[in-house]
Amino acid sequence: MTNSRIISNEFEFFEPAAMEEALHLLDRYGKDAKVIAGGTDLLVQMKLETCSPKVLISIGKLPELKVLEDGDKARIGAGVTLSRVLTFFSTKKKFQALSEAIRSLGTVPIRNMGTVGGNLCNASPSADSAPPLLVFDARLKVSSLKEDRVVPLTDFFVNVNQTAMSSNEIVTEICFPPMSESVGSSFLKIGRVGAGISKVNTAVFLERNRGVCTTCRIALGSVSPVPMRVRAAEEIIAGEKVVSGLFEEAAKIAGEEINPITDIRSTAHYRRKIAAVLVKEALEKAWQRAEAFQA
Repeated sequence: MTNSRIISNEFEFFEPAAMEEALHLLDRYGKDAKVIAGGTDLLVQMKLETCSPKVLISIGKLPELKVLEDGDKARIGAGVTLSRVLTFFSTKKKFQALSEAIRSLGTVPIRNMGTVGGNLCNASPSADSAPPLLVFDARLKVSSLKEDRVVPLTDFFVNVNQTAMSSNEIVTEICFPPMSESVGSSFLKIGRVGAGISKVNTAVFLERNRGVCTTCRIALGSVSPVPMRVRAAEEIIAGEKVVSGLFEEAAKIAGEEINPITDIRSTAHYRRKIAAVLVKEALEKAWQRAEAFQA
């Protein structure tokens, strides 16, 4: 078992006390270094020897990465644990999809150690935090010694376990645009067990004006090399009056838009079928929640 293995390669370990120090270390060591927060993904990779960094830079104690705010400028520091994010957003109705995703993400000990930033930076196609953050139109603040830049999450994932960051950059926070009151969101997944790796996961965000869906965003994970928005399906709904069959039509298109593979967890055929089922159910749930906001 992975937990019984030891890390065999030698490495230097740094625990900077300030962000500037961390950025200096990243600038110095570049590709030889890995940033570690909770380590729930990285330490497993090191035990399996799929990753053997020469330097580890621990950012778990950096106060700049612990911010957690709601309101018109909601943001999550990249070093905030999944458990803390879940507790904070569990009562925020606008962020129900994010709460549902984190609740399904691993066991309590994993959520107590793991961070949202780490879940994103690992760039797994099945990352459960990615679909809700995609549909919330999240932006990532990415910092280096020379500059800060903002990267839309839609542009952040490049390939399996690859992001748009350079080796001397670090994600510092996740930011959200303002939302209206009449919104609803939902997250659903299928895995071998509830807290297991997703075979398929999906999130939906809808904005409602009486019977019309004014905004629709749908994202899926475990169905392509990167978590993805299904824009053709979104266009079927956005700006339309919601009538019988509309969500089913969009869900069917979503199942055709994705590019799944067959692996040890599932088949491509199954993923296409279940993606359409999950999208339809998530759309219905988000639409009902948006109605509750208008009541």
